[in-house]
Amino acid sequence: MTGTAANRSSRGEVQSLARALDILELLGRSEGELGVTEIGPAVGLPNGTAHRLLATLTRRGYARQVGESRKYTLGPKALVLASSAREHLGSLARPYLEELMEISQESSNLAVLDRNAVVYIEQVPAPRMVRMFTEPGNRVPPHATGTGKVLLAYHAEEVVESAIQQNGLVRFTPHTVTDPRRLRQELATIREQGYAVDSEEMEEGVRCLAAPVFGPDGRILAAMSVSGPAGRLNEGRLKELIPHIKRIADEFSRNLQSSG
Repeated sequence: MTGTAANRSSRGEVQSLARALDILELLGRSEGELGVTEIGPAVGLPNGTAHRLLATLTRRGYARQVGESRKYTLGPKALVLASSAREHLGSLARPYLEELMEISQESSNLAVLDRNAVVYIEQVPAPRMVRMFTEPGNRVPPHATGTGKVLLAYHAEEVVESAIQQNGLVRFTPHTVTDPRRLRQELATIREQGYAVDSEEMEEGVRCLAAPVFGPDGRILAAMSVSGPAGRLNEGRLKELIPHIKRIADEFSRNLQSSG
């Protein structure tokens, strides 16, 4: 038994199910279609085993083969499940986002990582005339946002590498991090401190403070954030809000883990 299989067995996992989920997660992260010879090594499976699992996933609608290439991508059932899960997660997050908005008096948001992009799935807007509108459904690059940097910081290195290679570190403002080495250093700091700050990196005059939300399996699931004008979210105000956003994100994570 391999080390991975032994670990799964010790956790009480069904090996074939775990392997199929590994494949679905890989397809979900990929920007394009993948062939069996790419999928097998990426998830640590012989190509024959990967092919059999993909055949089952395809028959059930969770994967599909594309055109003449016969490569694979997510199927319609997987996409429907993902959409439903996001809606449910947004509803669960609503009370925590409302508390964060009340404390900060700034807009609070929940975002997830989807194919190298940050997708906002829930928001509680601030009760102010001047406020930040990041509508649910918006997709933004992860390297230039607080939510995105949090999501990258707690994902595997191959996810970070994919975001860098596929997206490129595009400069949006003079403050955007465009050097891969500096980005990786910042991600390490985020893991140590438990939060990320976007200081006018996506849009001048806008700041964001974000913290991780972990799922029942202990892995990063989403990022919670508060965003507003840089004049209001100055250094002093950010320091005041850091313990609050970490506490609220931790409480939401514990709620998800206890119900998972």
